[in-house]
Formats: sequence, structure tokens, C-alpha cells
Amino acid sequence: MIRCENLTKLFNQTSGIRGINLQFSPGIIYGIIGYNGAGKTTLLRCIEGLYMPTSSSVYHDEIKTVNEQDFLPRRKKIAFLPTEDYLYGRLTCLDNIELATILRTGKNKLLKETNDLIKYFEVDQFLHRKFKDCSTGMKKKVQLIVSLTGDIDTIIWDEPNDGLDIVSNIKIKNLLNYYKSKNLTILFSCHVIEFLDNFIDYCILLKDGRVVEEGETKGKGSLEELYRKHSDTEIAANPFGE
Repeated sequence: MIRCENLTKLFNQTSGIRGINLQFSPGIIYGIIGYNGAGKTTLLRCIEGLYMPTSSSVYHDEIKTVNEQDFLPRRKKIAFLPTEDYLYGRLTCLDNIELATILRTGKNKLLKETNDLIKYFEVDQFLHRKFKDCSTGMKKKVQLIVSLTGDIDTIIWDEPNDGLDIVSNIKIKNLLNYYKSKNLTILFSCHVIEFLDNFIDYCILLKDGRVVEEGETKGKGSLEELYRKHSDTEIAANPFGE
């Protein structure tokens, strides 16, 4: 169980998140959506413990993220994926995966689950290529695999399908449904409405650093309608005014 209580993280007077009250339970896929700059990445990084809140806190099974030593064992169970490339560019894909395995499990041999994911995402033939020389999509796949290394019970992904093709997006859906069946807590941000519609169980819409709407998505209409509902301006059908 993850809980945000009046969570606030400010970078300046206009940037950040304010007064976020959310709860995330196992076995549910949460989709976090919002306009550019709405605070999605900030929220996810606070939940993962990468950002320290300006005020209040995030609780993982009643353990505060701000209590770094107490939270460290809990953090190792989180599969976290940031938007930017974070692996070592001069190391091969395999080197990065092996390093993650050692750091997260203490073992120097790849886990069966890791090898299964390498085959699932068809990374086999790129394992010995330097990470920096891989395509955008291949980098994303390797980072997805790295994030899932070890004994995880929570998935926090920021734009996991960015740069991936249609087949890979389908595989991500299948993968998340599998982890849902294993009762993991799953939350991720995404801008692709088509990916989210009829897939996520619960939607959280952020705007200007605040939650403006949340709830179950089944039978509640399209997420595009939700976006339009909270848009400050009417979206023109023709950008040229004809």
C-alpha cells in the first residue's frame, strides 16, 4: 500500500505539485495522465523516493520515504523507470543488466526472469552492443528489463512506451497484466490515450500540480473526453482557422 498525504514538492512558486492525496493498492493498474508540466514526473519521483517532499510525505506500508535508512530495503523492491536514459552508455546492454543484477540481488548471474524478459523483448542480438549506440526503442527495452530485476512488488514507470513500436506496446500491456495478476502495485504515466483506454483500471488526472480528477475508468467514457473536460481552451478542429 502506498499513500500520499497532502504531498507537496515545490521547485519555485509555479513549478511542482501541491496537496496531493492519493492511495495506491496492489492488483490495480493506475494511469497518471496530464498536460505537459502538470507534475506527473515530480509525483512519481516523490513516490519512488528520488525527490524529498517540500512538506508532508509518502508512505510505503507506513514507512516514510524521507526516512532514508528505513526506506532503503523497501526501495529495492520498486521497479522504477525514469523518462531519461540513465544506464551507462559506454557499457554494453548486457553489462548494464548484469550490474543491475549484482546491485539489486547480490548475485552475479542473471535471473531466469531476466533472461525471459531479454527474449520477450527480443534484446538478445543487441546484448553486446554499447548502450549509447542503441536505438531509442532498444534503450527503452533494456531499461525496462533493468527496472524489473530482482524481487519487486511495485512498478513505477514514467512514460514506459515512449519510443516503442506497436508490438512492444502490446508486450508491455501483457507484462503489466501479468504483474497485476501477481498482485503488484502498478502506476505509470503516459501521454498515449490509445494505450491507456480500456487498459488501466484507475485514472489520475493532474493539472497545474494538483489532482483535478480521479477514479475507475471502466465504463466511464474515453480519456480524451476527460482531457477535453479540463482543458482551459477549446481545441480547434482546424489549426488554420478555415
